Amino acid sequence: MRIGLLGFPQSGRTTLFEALSGGHARERVASVPIPDPRLETLARLADAKKVVPATLEWHDDLPEWYPDKPETVRQTLSLARQMDALVLVLRAFESPYAPYFTSIAPLRDLQFWLDQFVLSDLQVIENRLERLKKLRQLHKESPPDAMETMVLERMHAYLHQHGTLRTFEIPQDLMGRMRGYGFLTRKPVVVALNLDESQLGSAPPFLAEVQRRSVWEVVALCAPFERDLTQVAKSEQAEFLQMVGLEAPRLPMLVRTVYAQLHLQVFYTVGDDTRAWLVPIGATALEAAGVIHSDLARGFIRAEVCHADTVIALGGWTNAQKAHKVRLEGKDYPLRDGDVIHVRFNS
Repeated sequence: MRIGLLGFPQSGRTTLFEALSGGHARERVASVPIPDPRLETLARLADAKKVVPATLEWHDDLPEWYPDKPETVRQTLSLARQMDALVLVLRAFESPYAPYFTSIAPLRDLQFWLDQFVLSDLQVIENRLERLKKLRQLHKESPPDAMETMVLERMHAYLHQHGTLRTFEIPQDLMGRMRGYGFLTRKPVVVALNLDESQLGSAPPFLAEVQRRSVWEVVALCAPFERDLTQVAKSEQAEFLQMVGLEAPRLPMLVRTVYAQLHLQVFYTVGDDTRAWLVPIGATALEAAGVIHSDLARGFIRAEVCHADTVIALGGWTNAQKAHKVRLEGKDYPLRDGDVIHVRFNS
């Protein structure tokens, strides 16, 4: 899953990316583990030699956005459409270097992005409708084309009226056909409100208003503080957090919030190689097998299943088997978040 960071120059976007990546990035792209205490416990109980967490791929490689240069706006949003989710970084700290908006006004900046998302989605719909109109004039319109035209016209009116497509229901028959449009107002978005370090222990006056007015989840943090904290030994972090009035880092909260917006769930495989895997909520045992390896899906027989909480409570997978807590499930079994599975298959 690819997460794109968006923000005005000097908003702290790259600083936030540095905090997320811990300095381990390639060409401004980094795979960041999802915080998962269950995986750590499962790995310890299995005496695992290799532990692989589930990750999200974070991107700080979207072009800089300069509001007075429309071509940069179009280029940035075009690439943002290719992301699975977006994190919008809003500046909420004083900065003598901020080139466009010198005063702190997160609501103003938020509205700018909302407007740009709406305008961009309207443009995508209008461009597609124009192409479909030409097909109709050339008598080359297929029944799916006609259905798409009808839905896009409804989407256009809906977006004008509501300012978002999040709640617009696209017919199932057209989901695959329209997925490639990457409508920005339908994407999962999280707002990262980038505070000054002095504001961390309190609630800035604009925070509640941003949370109330935003159509997206809001996480307040200080990117430079979070970046610096990643360089401090875990045993010493509590002291630094206490100094700014925090009980825990905010960075894991941001990662978990983005994860929640993606409507994913995690399952585990345990042994010498213990891993966490991501699948969409509602995925079946067969689909999970395919995520592990295509051979497992092709030769699928049954899946041995036990929830991670039960495995941990009983002291490991072997103990869960001895306690008859491991079930055999077929290919249509809907996975639960936190299931541990072992796939039986024909090689």
